Amino acid sequence: MVHDWLDDCTRDGSNNERCIALKVVRELFGCTSVILSLFMIFLIWLYKKYLFFTQRLLLSLSIASLFDVMPYIIGPVKSKVGCQIQGYFMTYFDWVCLAWVCVITLNMFRLIKEDTSYESQERLFHLVVWFLPLIIAGVPFRYEDGYGRSGPWCWITSEHKALGFLIWYAPALMIVVVLTIMLIYLRIYTKQQNLNYLGYNPEQERARSRKWKEVRLLFLYPLVYIVLAVIPLIARIHALSSGESSFILVLLMNMTAPLLGAVNTCLYSCNADMRHQIHPNYILDELKHRRSRATTERYDFESETSHIRPYSD
Repeated sequence: MVHDWLDDCTRDGSNNERCIALKVVRELFGCTSVILSLFMIFLIWLYKKYLFFTQRLLLSLSIASLFDVMPYIIGPVKSKVGCQIQGYFMTYFDWVCLAWVCVITLNMFRLIKEDTSYESQERLFHLVVWFLPLIIAGVPFRYEDGYGRSGPWCWITSEHKALGFLIWYAPALMIVVVLTIMLIYLRIYTKQQNLNYLGYNPEQERARSRKWKEVRLLFLYPLVYIVLAVIPLIARIHALSSGESSFILVLLMNMTAPLLGAVNTCLYSCNADMRHQIHPNYILDELKHRRSRATTERYDFESETSHIRPYSD
């Protein structure tokens, strides 16, 4: 059996230079992703973007990507039970992130094709997205040492490589292919619609403008996920076929795996509506307005209730 240098990274205190490089890169990109994910969540809260369905989808994806990056920063836990929990945690939030990307893509597909959204099914989406991965991530517990030290982190162990592909890589690859086909189709369809459209009705023109504005906001998020997901898939497939991990591919995987939240925040901040709202002065002004509104509302409430007797005679 060929020795894989990545196995050295499973040993605590390994002085392997490549293992150290992976750790530094993973923690650097992971911390960056956490900070930017929190910033995106903060912006959605600050400007009350959560009042809109598409923004709530992005908020859910941001929360999932925030938790998904935590194991990359913490690194492998030394205790067996802790490592198993961390492996389960990583698998669960990997699936949650992918599920929210699928929901965003499906909602975008319906917006384009039917001029409506899945807002009425929002609770169902939350139930499925947050609950189903709990079951999928629990499958490795049926096997002895299903979760454990796996290279630079805790995940499905190298002794169960087939299980790793069954639980994550194979279905993720198929879903990524489907998402790619959907995005290509939607791109061609929207381009054709724009070429064939003759707008004369001002009300219809405004509705159409709002719809395409919403679609443009959503379109890049699945695309970013696909790009970031391709490198880990290639790295794992290469390692399985060759019997040895490529340092360049594993390094790229350690860069891209925790980066989803950071890239999503950059996309969100570059949106035309958000560019001026991320300026520090604008954020401070909005915080002051929110604080003043809260103070006014509390004062009005206290004034209205001050004459009410706590007990009736």
